[in-house]
Amino acid sequence: MKKIFHSIFYSFPFQLVLNHFKKNQLLLLCWVLLFSVINGGFAKGLGIPYLFLSPEYLNEVSFQSYFIVGLTLGGLIVAFNIASYILDGYKFNFIGIIKKPFSNFSLNNAIIPLAFLINYIIQIINYQMIYEFMEFWPALSLALSLPLGVFVSIFILQLYFWLTNKDFREVLAERVERRIKKLTIGRIAAVKYHKDLKTQQAEVIGYFDLKFRWIKVNQKSNQKVFNVITGIFDQNHLNTVIAEIFIFVVILVLGAFREYPYFQIPAAASAVLFLSIVLMTIGAITFWFRSWAITGAIAIFFLINYLITIDFLSKTHYAHGLNYKTEAVNYNQKTIDKLTSPKALAEDKATTLKILNKWRGQFNEKPKMVLLTASGGGQRAAYWTMNALQNADSITNGNLFKHTVSISGASGGLIGAAYFRELKYMQKKDKTIDIYNPKYLSNIGKEALNPIIFSLLTNDIFIRYQYFDYGGYSYPKDRGYAFEQKLNKNLDGVLDKRLIDYKEAELNAEIPMLFLAPTSVNDGRKLYVTPNSSSYMSSKNITNDSLNALMDNRSIDFLRMFKNQDAENLSFLTALRMSASFPYITPNVNLPSEPSLEIMDAGLADNFGVSDAVLFLYNFKDWISENTSGVIILTIRDSKKAAIIDKSRNLSILKKLSTPISNIYSNWTNVQDTRNDLLIEYASEWFEGDLIHAMLTYDAGIAFSDDSLSKLKHIEERASLNWRLTGREKYNIRNAINSTENQKTLHWLNQSLSSDD
Repeated sequence: MKKIFHSIFYSFPFQLVLNHFKKNQLLLLCWVLLFSVINGGFAKGLGIPYLFLSPEYLNEVSFQSYFIVGLTLGGLIVAFNIASYILDGYKFNFIGIIKKPFSNFSLNNAIIPLAFLINYIIQIINYQMIYEFMEFWPALSLALSLPLGVFVSIFILQLYFWLTNKDFREVLAERVERRIKKLTIGRIAAVKYHKDLKTQQAEVIGYFDLKFRWIKVNQKSNQKVFNVITGIFDQNHLNTVIAEIFIFVVILVLGAFREYPYFQIPAAASAVLFLSIVLMTIGAITFWFRSWAITGAIAIFFLINYLITIDFLSKTHYAHGLNYKTEAVNYNQKTIDKLTSPKALAEDKATTLKILNKWRGQFNEKPKMVLLTASGGGQRAAYWTMNALQNADSITNGNLFKHTVSISGASGGLIGAAYFRELKYMQKKDKTIDIYNPKYLSNIGKEALNPIIFSLLTNDIFIRYQYFDYGGYSYPKDRGYAFEQKLNKNLDGVLDKRLIDYKEAELNAEIPMLFLAPTSVNDGRKLYVTPNSSSYMSSKNITNDSLNALMDNRSIDFLRMFKNQDAENLSFLTALRMSASFPYITPNVNLPSEPSLEIMDAGLADNFGVSDAVLFLYNFKDWISENTSGVIILTIRDSKKAAIIDKSRNLSILKKLSTPISNIYSNWTNVQDTRNDLLIEYASEWFEGDLIHAMLTYDAGIAFSDDSLSKLKHIEERASLNWRLTGREKYNIRNAINSTENQKTLHWLNQSLSSDD
């Protein structure tokens, strides 16, 4: 037993694993992260595991999608082997005297990658059987395309090392040393290796060769040739560096074709490519700096951080359609006060009153007014909002949008509402268009994440070298542009308009007014982006003390602020993206002001748009109470209100440290709900008319009535916050409209709005 233990412990594969845990924790961290993702322990609420377990390519999960992820995973495994070989190869000098040293090293270094690959395949099969209802054999055949991609990738990359890496039998030490030691760094590395080979050799009794045979190691004979081995490791290391540069160049070249669908690889594949770069960077820094690796990494970080501050590496993300060449707006209190002058307020109110009068002219009797709000939440919110609007408008025979005057909200919810509004507008011109056709819901459910992540990897992290023209101006292509292009393609191009293109339609009350209200990172102000100026959406115009105290609605009218920067020329897709800037995924937009306004997601201020609806109601309360039979604030929200409060017990030290901050973040929605409830309560006091707040809520935990899917009749997990939904998540969202509460709301809406006709 002792002999068996000794044989296992001092085997080359086991010693490599032991060495990783002892010396290469940073390399291991990448694998720990991947294991955590695959097993659902990391960012499950954001849907990150599903990107790996159900990758999508060309709008479908297929053999090709798993194969592409496998190709990149093979590249990651080779990168891991390269980093390990550079860092630790000299500790096992017998490698230098055998044929194909790097290939043999990689084979014996396969325990961690192989364990991950097996775990990955099991998780794919498990996911497909539980979430996609596949049988075992079809799920297995789909999962096996992953290791096939891994094998192809490793085989291709290993060919390079088979053809270029030298071994003891193929080259004399003098020739290798003359070739390598021409480089100053090479001479330094050689001296270092020479010392390490004498003092840091790890004991190994055997290894597996490329034919999977067990070969015993003769340590004594190896000590006689360590000078030769030093030179051979130098030459092999040079080849691995060349391979790293090649992979880096390939990524940049792929970026040139990222707009073509066939080059928009699955988001998981892009993430794995990024991890490959990280692994190689860790290996390079540790190799060159050795014991100074951490200090060197910190120094490089601060150097890059400094270069960004002097605009050497900083990147501006533009609002497409705006003029950045003209003089920037002075963003200060004086300019803001001018935007909300009595004259500006009066002009904008008069314009909106004309819209309201035209809307009122469409009814014989005093109608109910609907103020529609849609919550943020990525594609989950967009899909749910579109689904809810199709059902609500259909059941009311088109009356819902006929009665709707304004739309407010955030992020994905407004994208879904804007899409449905456009379809309604198109239907007015072409009666043959069936806006309730399931294909429109399918369109908004198409993934939009792959091009974003791929653009981030191949373009935004490094060099933005491609430009495009829009509205007479030129802009660099970034991941924001990639998102807009993919969204535009998914929605058949119907939202590819400028802000001004909606001006007349809103003025004539042909479509509801849409209030996009992204948030300024600089000072927390809302930026109201509308085709007609709305300076009245400011707390300066509020005289009600209780409302003013709750709103704190300092705001900026986009059209007035950036009038000289061609504000009306703004791309509507960019305006939607500004309102849906999910941190780190879609970039924050920089506007042409001094200092530059940095804009992010509207959900930061109000994820539900209720405060905007109440503010609009307050500004026109007299007209509304006189000309309507009541107001319905209809909120389409992608989260259940008053969620169950979890009780935490026996928290770990890390949990205790992180809980105060994480709870504030996770409960931000509850904070907004509390404020919005107070706003509605106060509004019912100062508004002289009927005011009802109704909701259509996406609740994942409902029982399905479809007998063919009876296996689904249990508590469902809420769809992830992402720009890519799985098939099961879409099914779950679609069926949420059948909940008892939602059906009651739809029935009540139909009765309330039909009475006005």
